[in-house]
Amino acid sequence: MRLFAGLKELAGGPEVAVELMEGATVRDLEDLMGRDYPRLKPLLASLAFAVDEEYKARDYVLHDNDEVALIPPISGGNRV
Repeated sequence: MRLFAGLKELAGGPEVAVELMEGATVRDLEDLMGRDYPRLKPLLASLAFAVDEEYKARDYVLHDNDEVALIPPISGGNRV
């Protein structure tokens, strides 16, 4: 799993490996991350999850070798 911005500091690096049961969902992964990385837990509800570079809902079923990225909310920019 890939982590961006301040998330990688909270988890101890830009990538972490996780193992999930067959049929696990993004929500299951979110729960696991909250248990294994308690410093991330307060942020998880505001994160987007991308699987193989596409945003996915929490009920999406993960598959072997999926690349998951946790993406924090984006702010800033200029008004047009």
